Amino acid sequence: MAGEVAPMDVRLLAAVSGELEGLNVAAVCRGHGISRKTFYKWRARYAVEGVAGLEPRSRRPLRSPTRVSDEVEDAVVETRKWLLGYGLDAGAASIFYRLRDSRVRPLPSEATIWRVLTRRGFIAPEPRKRPKRSWRRFEAAAPNECWQIDATHWTLSRRRGVEIIDIIDDHSRLAVASVACASATTETAWAAFSQAVSRWGLPSRCLSDNGLAFSGRLRGIEVHFEAQLRAVGIRAVTSRPFHPQTCGKVERFHQTVKRWLAARPLAVSLTELQTQLDAFCEYYNHQRPHRAIGRATPYSRWVGAPLATAAEPLPPPNELLRRRHCHVKISSHGTAQAGRWVIGLGAEYAGQAVEVILDGLDADVFAGDELIRHLRLDPNRTYQPTGRRHGPKRKDGS
Repeated sequence: MAGEVAPMDVRLLAAVSGELEGLNVAAVCRGHGISRKTFYKWRARYAVEGVAGLEPRSRRPLRSPTRVSDEVEDAVVETRKWLLGYGLDAGAASIFYRLRDSRVRPLPSEATIWRVLTRRGFIAPEPRKRPKRSWRRFEAAAPNECWQIDATHWTLSRRRGVEIIDIIDDHSRLAVASVACASATTETAWAAFSQAVSRWGLPSRCLSDNGLAFSGRLRGIEVHFEAQLRAVGIRAVTSRPFHPQTCGKVERFHQTVKRWLAARPLAVSLTELQTQLDAFCEYYNHQRPHRAIGRATPYSRWVGAPLATAAEPLPPPNELLRRRHCHVKISSHGTAQAGRWVIGLGAEYAGQAVEVILDGLDADVFAGDELIRHLRLDPNRTYQPTGRRHGPKRKDGS
C-alpha cells in the first residue's frame, strides 16, 4: 500500500500516536504497508495543520523548468489542425518539421510534441503493432533503378468510381506519375508509365503486384504492359501473391494521396481530378519532407545521386509462354485441365484424349483432327464454362 492512498484511520493513528503509550511504530507500519518516514510525516502535518494536513496531496513539483509554455502547446495544436485540414500527415514528426520552419521558440522535440498531443486528447490508443525492426526492408541503390506501380480506387462526385495509377521511384520516393483514369487496364497502365518516362527517363526495373493490368505471369500469358516493358529493355518484377508488403512504398503512397484528396471537394471529372493529383505531386516531390529518407524531399534525393543505367534489351518471352500444347484426358465431368485453366467441353467427351493449344488468351481443343471447341479465356476465372443451358432438354427439343 502506498502511503498517500492509505485509509484515513491509518493516518489518524499516526497523527495521535504520540499520545498512545506502548505503541510499536514499526509493527503498525508493517501491518498497514507504509514506511516509518510516511508515518512520522503524517504526525508532523497533524501537529501543524490538524486534520486538514492528512488529506492526500499532489506530488506534482511546484515548478517544472523544462515544461513547454502554453503558447508552444497552442502552436503544436494549431499546427496539427492545419496539417489535417490540408490533407497532410499530422504526426509528431510532421509537426516538428513544420514548427522548425516557423518562429516558435523554444522548439519542442518530437517526444514533447507527442506528450502534448496525448495530454490534449489528440492521440487515440492503438493496438500493439508488429515492431518495425521485424520488417525486412529493401531500397534501390540509385534513382531509376526500380519503379513501383499500382492502382487504387477513388470516387468522383455523383458516386462515380474511377482509378488512380501511381508510380514512385523506389530509391528517392519521387512520385514520377499519378494518373487518373476510368479503369486500370494494361493499356492505361502503359500510358501512365510512358508519361512518367517522358519526364524522368527509363528505369531498369518495374515492380508491381500480380494484377492483370500489370502482369499475366500467374495466368501463363504476357499482357500488353509486360510486352512494352520488355520491348524497351525494362525488367518486369512482380510481388509474391497475397504479399502487398513487397510493394509497400507505393501502397503507402496511395494513403498519402487519398488523405490529400479527401481534404478537398470531390472532383466532378477526370480532368479536375488530374489537376488535383498534379498539384499534390508538385508539393509531395518538392516541399514535403519524407520521413523514410531522412526528412529530405524526394526530388532532392532523386537529383542527389547518379541515375541507374537502363538494362540491356530483354529476349523475347519463352515460346511456351505464348503458345503451349497440352495433351490431357477429359474428366468424367466433361472438363479438360490445361495449366491453370479448366475448360468445360461436355460429358459426351468424357474419357477422350484431347490436345489443348493455348495461345495467349485463345484456346483450341482438338480431339484427333477435329476442333471440338475454340474459346477466348476469361482471365478472371479458372473454370471456363461451356455456355450451354443447364438441366434436361425440353420436350420441344430446345
